[in-house]
Amino acid sequence: MSKSKIVAVACEADGGLQSNVSGHFGHTPIFVVAEIADGKILTTKVVKSPGHGEGGCSMPGFVHQLGAQALIVGGLGAGASNGLSAFGIEVIGGVSGNAGEALRALAAGTLASGDATCAGHGSEGHVCSHHEK
Repeated sequence: MSKSKIVAVACEADGGLQSNVSGHFGHTPIFVVAEIADGKILTTKVVKSPGHGEGGCSMPGFVHQLGAQALIVGGLGAGASNGLSAFGIEVIGGVSGNAGEALRALAAGTLASGDATCAGHGSEGHVCSHHEK
């Protein structure tokens, strides 16, 4: 048996494994937290997001407190990406579809990270390469 991995999936709503992957980490209302190993999803739980918090994004620390070793998300800004990296959390970005599909693909070793970059947050010129066109 291979070592298990705890993975948090940023999701748009509370639908468990059927929840769509969130396009923006900072606006994520729900995380699906799963343990995966040997190509399978072993356990899952749904956890409400604390949101950005006062004075900046507290979510990288929250994901770390969940015990996550990896985060699956559609997109995120550089600050959040750097914060997650500081905790040693692997960011798998540019992901769409539902949490179950993404977790099964990651467990099988077939989930590829795409472009998850967000720039220009808080302005009219907000550009996110992962949002629907």
